[in-house]
Amino acid sequence: MIQYKYKNYSLINELKKENKLDSQFVFQIEALTLEEIIGIKLETMCRNLNFKFYSFPLWNSISRIVRDALLKSTFNIASSKSEAARILGIDLKSYKKYLKEYGYEVQR
Repeated sequence: MIQYKYKNYSLINELKKENKLDSQFVFQIEALTLEEIIGIKLETMCRNLNFKFYSFPLWNSISRIVRDALLKSTFNIASSKSEAARILGIDLKSYKKYLKEYGYEVQR
């Protein structure tokens, strides 16, 4: 299981450490909608594959991909599991179920 602590994890900081993005890029992304970011990622991925993005069940996988991203984002935004659940609009029991289902062990 992956372990995260609330308010101590930042995907942005992790990607900066890996030199995958910088502050200017983060600033530019803030101006885009989530739909635009997903569309850009899909377009670049398809270009890299020479538009041969076959047999991957994208339609059936997208909800899991987005939910995983939402769970990860709450680790930095929320100060507790109950606050994270409220941010996501779900009850605490469901939140804990999703943490387990997605393989996250979260410490306070």
